[in-house]
Amino acid sequence: MIPAIAPAPSLARQVYETIRDAICVGDLLPGTRVAEDALARQLNVSRQPIHQALGQLRQEGFLCESGRRGLEVAPISAALVEQVYDLRLALEPHAAARAAQRAATADRDEGEARLEAGRRAVAARDVAAVIEADFAFHRYLYRLSDNPLVEATATMNWHHVRRVVRALMLQAPDFNPRWQEHGEILDAVLRGDAPAASRLAHAHVEIAIRSLRGRAADCASAPAVPSDG
Repeated sequence: MIPAIAPAPSLARQVYETIRDAICVGDLLPGTRVAEDALARQLNVSRQPIHQALGQLRQEGFLCESGRRGLEVAPISAALVEQVYDLRLALEPHAAARAAQRAATADRDEGEARLEAGRRAVAARDVAAVIEADFAFHRYLYRLSDNPLVEATATMNWHHVRRVVRALMLQAPDFNPRWQEHGEILDAVLRGDAPAASRLAHAHVEIAIRSLRGRAADCASAPAVPSDG
């Protein structure tokens, strides 16, 4: 059978994802002014999809108003770190438990591949690869949980996580994002032990909160990068 061709994302969606990812990977730093005209020229699109994308990014907290300067990339504050991880604490244990309940449908090879990718990234001391491998592992659990709302909410929050973790790792690199804990969570999921998966996921996020909290204040006090746009 000939497979169906998936529809391409809309132009507005592509623009949104491009700007969001530029914020998450640090191409657009906190305090950088974002102007519709400049972005339209840079991305070679009209202002309409730029306007739509910036409105959504503002609503999601990636951008903020800055008086006469208009929109700028939102700061990474200690409060943001707490909010991002507070939501993770609510979502991750639930997603892990639901994933364990569906262990019979799990792609075990994919789960193991996600773990191995993370170990390779840590060994290479590659900040971007560590963050992406971490995201890929948790996204695997979200998909396995088979709850589109949990997956969508958790994935959107993870883009904030990407941004926070990258900023903090660049200040004080930590190439050990607890991959042993990931392995323990995966083991519980694959054997169908929902209580253990939930407990381990909760502990995993709690440890992350403690390790990041001490560095969040330093990150928040770093000077913003002036915009040249």
